[in-house]
Amino acid sequence: KASNKRCIILNFRGILLEPQQDIATPKQMIKTNMPKEIIQQPSSSSLPLSSLPPLSKLLTIIATTSPIRSNPSTALLEQTFDTFSFAGDEFAYECPKVIVCDGCRIIEDDDNNDDQPSKEEKKQEEDGTNNSNDNNTNAAAPPPKITRKYANVKQTLRNGIATTDQAKNYEEFKVRLKTLCEKANNPPSLENTSKNKKSPFQNTQVVELEERHGYGFALRHALHHNVTTPYVCVIQHDRTFMRPTPITEVVHAMMNDTQQQIKYVGINMRSNLMYHDIFSGKYGRRAVNEFRKMILYPRELCIGGNVYGANGSSVQNMVAPRDEKRRRNMEAYKESYRGSHQCITYEEWLKKKQKYSQSSSAEEQQQQKSKSQKDGYHQLSLTPTLFWYDNTHIVNTAHYHDFIFHPQYKMVARGGFVEDKLSPCMVRSCERLGLKEGHGKFGCYLLDDHSGVVFTGHLDGGSFMSAEAHYSKGDK
Repeated sequence: KASNKRCIILNFRGILLEPQQDIATPKQMIKTNMPKEIIQQPSSSSLPLSSLPPLSKLLTIIATTSPIRSNPSTALLEQTFDTFSFAGDEFAYECPKVIVCDGCRIIEDDDNNDDQPSKEEKKQEEDGTNNSNDNNTNAAAPPPKITRKYANVKQTLRNGIATTDQAKNYEEFKVRLKTLCEKANNPPSLENTSKNKKSPFQNTQVVELEERHGYGFALRHALHHNVTTPYVCVIQHDRTFMRPTPITEVVHAMMNDTQQQIKYVGINMRSNLMYHDIFSGKYGRRAVNEFRKMILYPRELCIGGNVYGANGSSVQNMVAPRDEKRRRNMEAYKESYRGSHQCITYEEWLKKKQKYSQSSSAEEQQQQKSKSQKDGYHQLSLTPTLFWYDNTHIVNTAHYHDFIFHPQYKMVARGGFVEDKLSPCMVRSCERLGLKEGHGKFGCYLLDDHSGVVFTGHLDGGSFMSAEAHYSKGDK
């Protein structure tokens, strides 16, 4: 007999983490060469700043590069590395650096294919095994042809496809890059040290990949084979620092995070400077209220010296815009920032903080106020984000190893960027587990000093031209 009752079947999908992967054990920390004083430190308390190891023992810089039109010139990487001094001398000259040169797929011209034999045919002729006329099933199959075409040279190179001439220029670029690093690592005699400036290419090794990996897997290769520090700073070859940036303080905040909330800190850029407003436009008021509670204000990012903030020296020492139009755009963007939720939320937090401090005596309040004005302290914030930006960022190495690049989860695709596939995974995690718990698995935050000015810029490597190219083109 048929029943009139209705039923609903719900299917739930989730990822079951193994117990070892939830919390890094001391053995896992030793694999990343973490200093002993950190391994022995109990997780319930944070380390004082004076007892922390130097930044060079904590952080490795990974720079990724691939074929671009400006090859064989190294001008793009040189301009990028020259801005490392904005992150501090220790970051620029003492931290170990790894430059990963991704491989590429070569597409040959049709004319060359008709007149010249392929590499496989040359090898067969040398070995005396060239039986091109025979239908031998055991013969080596020809390399796969690249049939997909792109609109322009920039897009083609972006997908790792280069012509024969472009591949030769890329090989020459890698030779010049290795020579540049060798000269920096082995400076001339110390007689003229006052004349010889430090090079940001010091302590740099160049890693060449034979095959095309893509940004994500090229980064994974460097993490698995060339990194021994507990934290990494990932920088693309055309991403520059625009003004002084508190990289050391960010690493200290991540180390002293006893709740293991901060796993990724992105250095803001123009597209995510007002991320609070981006989030507010996508989700409802209930989610926004919970989002505001997740904003962090670490004590390590309360920095003195009148460096950060709208009137800080960091903004004053920023790289000046090239023309008047860009300067006006930057000023207009600062005005827009002052009326954004990103700025208003921070001002509300400051008012609440001042309200709570009013419980102390008037004398103590006056002392705190005068000290704050004298030392110029400014509190920077970490805004949670549901997007993994491949722009300059600092990540816990174990988080990359054990979670992001875990083969079981498959959150990064070969040949693509990390942000392409990982960011949707983060959104689905929040939809399934809730905003706070779903975001906590990834622990992504964006750094902001509430000045309305970005920390990083973009040179656009696909369109970048060296000074030599401009001169040969007739530009002055």
